Amino acid sequence: MPVQDSELKFYKAASVNDTSTCGGKLSATEIVSGVKNNTFPDISQAERAAGTTRFRKIFSKIASAENLAFQNSKIFLERSTPGDDRIVMFPGTQTDTKADLTGSERLYGVGKLQSDVSVGEPSVIVITEAGADAIFQDGDLIRISNQDGVNDNTGKEEWIRLAASNAVSWNGDQATLTFLAGNVLANAYAATSTRVASVIEAGTIQPTVTGWSEISASGTYNEGTYPVVPNSIGTIKETWTLTFTNATNYTVQGSVVGSVGTGSIGGGDFAPDNINFTGHPYFTLKDAGWGGTWASGETIVFSTTPAAYPLWLQHIVPAGANSISGNAMRYAIAGESA
Repeated sequence: MPVQDSELKFYKAASVNDTSTCGGKLSATEIVSGVKNNTFPDISQAERAAGTTRFRKIFSKIASAENLAFQNSKIFLERSTPGDDRIVMFPGTQTDTKADLTGSERLYGVGKLQSDVSVGEPSVIVITEAGADAIFQDGDLIRISNQDGVNDNTGKEEWIRLAASNAVSWNGDQATLTFLAGNVLANAYAATSTRVASVIEAGTIQPTVTGWSEISASGTYNEGTYPVVPNSIGTIKETWTLTFTNATNYTVQGSVVGSVGTGSIGGGDFAPDNINFTGHPYFTLKDAGWGGTWASGETIVFSTTPAAYPLWLQHIVPAGANSISGNAMRYAIAGESA
């Protein structure tokens, strides 16, 4: 069974605040779609008057029950806010915080068609909320859609690559986008209902194991034939140290989560449960991989990375912005199962 829509989830970062510590690693707190203030807090009257900018880090997580990779992943803003404020997004790292941001990050966002377009057009003109954000750049993949929602089968959607050079021409907040040679619109679109977004191409999203290191005089583990198996739901960003207490028994510690239990050679696969996602291990170490003779104090160290792509959202409220009830935006992910 392929990755299901219900397995495409967004999660908050470990630190959610307006200080330099905002961000960090993936948390266990899911962002539930359609819930007020699920990403950003309300903007006060004083903030609207003076203007303000907030950042929030989120993760697009592939919570595949079958441990499937999500390929050709595309993350985008499906709809911007209806208010005077605006939202842009940019890629993060598994561990970065607001203190690591430089202000020169490449921004992605969404705009509206300037006028109706017909089938076969080799370019479009898009009205953005701020040309200075430069949300479209040469070589971008863009999404054009008049769907009411990401899963709306009654609307139209297409993905088009921009030319590698001279593809974007700015006139204030208006961008003329020229497609890669040979690419034209497959559908006609009305300006009143169509959004055009620049797309973050996130590649393949899946949990990984890296940095394997064995320190032993004569003990071995065949990680080529019996690799450590990460879990799409349970795996986190962590460095693990397995330490032998005698020839057969070992303990396992995470650099952040601490002890996750003990195992033994011949005692079966070691699969410590992630307490935040019961029934889903941080990883599985196959018992069949052990060989040679291990001794007390000898170690294996490796790192894991979750099936989650890190993103930053930037909420920009210009000075003098009007108050609006029900202000909301929509971000989404699309892709293919392995």
